[in-house]
Amino acid sequence: MILDYAQTHGLSGISLRPLAAAVGSSPRVLLYFFGSKEAIIQEVLALNRDRQRILVQEVLTVSGRDPAAVISGLWRWLTDPQQQRVIRLFFEGYARSLQPDPGPWQGFGQASVREWLDLLSGVLDVPGVPEGSVDRQATLLLAALRGLLLDLLATGETERITAALDDLLYAMADRGHPIR
Repeated sequence: MILDYAQTHGLSGISLRPLAAAVGSSPRVLLYFFGSKEAIIQEVLALNRDRQRILVQEVLTVSGRDPAAVISGLWRWLTDPQQQRVIRLFFEGYARSLQPDPGPWQGFGQASVREWLDLLSGVLDVPGVPEGSVDRQATLLLAALRGLLLDLLATGETERITAALDDLLYAMADRGHPIR
């Protein structure tokens, strides 16, 4: 319930009274269970990231070993309107973790990059890929996916943005990358 509240209202200006009312509790009970508002934020970010990672892993598993099919399936999942709240909360936590004093968001962005690079490296690590290039390709793909998602959240122009991803996948395949 707290995660649902955070996905709807965000975390930046979270206040204990409205949160407690939304989840049928009291600020005192929330503080008893979590210890502080910062701990609630950290728990929500961790839970959101864990759920996202599990769902992404499911998409990757279902799509098989064809990198292009996996990335296309992942993109369909990421751009599903039902995922918008999850994606918005992710970017909120990511941006806040980049501040000079990130507080409860400390380390969120760095952990996210590591997790996503591991997932994407697993997709791109197929026979015939030159040693060392998988990490670079995963980095490029991660940067592209996140940039395209931000653009999509800002504009809602799914067709244009999906076509841009298709162009990237085509260019990677054309240059001998494992996306074919």
